[in-house]
Amino acid sequence: MSVKFKLNRDKSTVINENAIRILTINKHRFVVGLQWETIRAQRKAMKEVKRIGKVRNLDVVATREYEVFQAGFAPKSRQKLRGAYSLIVAIASLLEGCCIAVIPLGVNSTGVEEYTLLGRTEKGSIHPDSDAIYSEDSIKQVVLDLRQDLRGNNHSAVIPIYGDQNRFPWVTDPLELNELLKPSNIRKEFKLTALRWGMTKNQLIGFTAALLMLSVAVLFIVSYLQEQERLKQAAALARIMEQQEINKKARYKAAEAEFIRPWIRTSSVPAFLSGCVDGLKKMHLSIEGWQLAEMICTQNGISASYNRPAGSAVTSEQFVKAVRDFYNTEPEFNVTQTSVSAFTVPHTLTPNGDDPLQDVGEQLLKTISLFQSVNIPASLKAVEIKDKLKNEQGETLPLQPWQEYTFAIETNIPPELIFKNDEHLGMRLKSIIYEFGQDKGTVNYKITGSIYGKRNLPN
Repeated sequence: MSVKFKLNRDKSTVINENAIRILTINKHRFVVGLQWETIRAQRKAMKEVKRIGKVRNLDVVATREYEVFQAGFAPKSRQKLRGAYSLIVAIASLLEGCCIAVIPLGVNSTGVEEYTLLGRTEKGSIHPDSDAIYSEDSIKQVVLDLRQDLRGNNHSAVIPIYGDQNRFPWVTDPLELNELLKPSNIRKEFKLTALRWGMTKNQLIGFTAALLMLSVAVLFIVSYLQEQERLKQAAALARIMEQQEINKKARYKAAEAEFIRPWIRTSSVPAFLSGCVDGLKKMHLSIEGWQLAEMICTQNGISASYNRPAGSAVTSEQFVKAVRDFYNTEPEFNVTQTSVSAFTVPHTLTPNGDDPLQDVGEQLLKTISLFQSVNIPASLKAVEIKDKLKNEQGETLPLQPWQEYTFAIETNIPPELIFKNDEHLGMRLKSIIYEFGQDKGTVNYKITGSIYGKRNLPN
């Protein structure tokens, strides 16, 4: 899901130090209250970030680059923000998919419960309304507005809301900050970066030491001019190694791009069932006396097979003419079984796009339980993955991130009664075979499909 958003905060507004909060979680300090902006100058993003910091007299910044390059700014504060982490960057990096997180900040000086929130797009960007401070009375409406903004034109999109389910009934999933922000999950890129020099005594000492070392280095170079050629060669070698590393990363990304998720171009389960039902309604049970024996619905069209009853006076020529008139298509004949004919009517089903990957274990459990709920025996088979571990340069390649399982069931229960009341994310139906019993007026269904889930990759 791609989300377009606009900034709701005025960029020219001076950031108030009073809007900054610091939470200590697992002995790490996390800053709340940064003002987030999208940096348009992609090629020189950090240069633009520093320019903004200088113009507005800001102190530290948190950065995040996913769908776009974003920066969260904070002013100089007596709370010593340097060395701390951005709470919103950390949570956005550790959660997955399009979601909202509501984080309690405690009670302010006036006794009002305060909260901040994260809005994360499907591709990992931070919604600009994130990281602000909200009162308990206003948080629900802010979340509702944010969820609507994240959905965009996809009004049926399911966006989880993480938070305290005991306090807010509209929260869908628990948010355990102590577990999510445990020390093993904390990374360097969550840290705030200083925008200005010489703001503390320790920094001044560090700058002086660096300047002293630079002076010694200059004297050393002046004293040993004969080392210049060696230094040039070392620099050339460094450039070669840097280019090799760039090429290595490019090859890795190219290998990742080759993983085309097979479910993107196919319709959802509800859309597929609707297309099959529409196709079934268009099929005549009898065409010139020939009886409908079987219908096969796939993602591409409807195929129908008709049998000529024994002793019928209707010829194949008459059947073909009727099919051409009804469906504007050409039937196929079996030259060894001349009383059987079939034809196909194509249809176009809207692709459902890229469903977010669910946990493969949960997908299997959900699918097995679905069939058990209507007493249909089913077995699922994993599709073999042939990983290519190394490229021609001997470099490690990425592994396919999903696992596919196929299933095939046979039942007399209509598919619409089996796959109901759910979008069935991560599931696709490939075909439904309708077998019509002419004598008893019954229908038997043979259904095949696949489920997809996040693959359990080795560490």
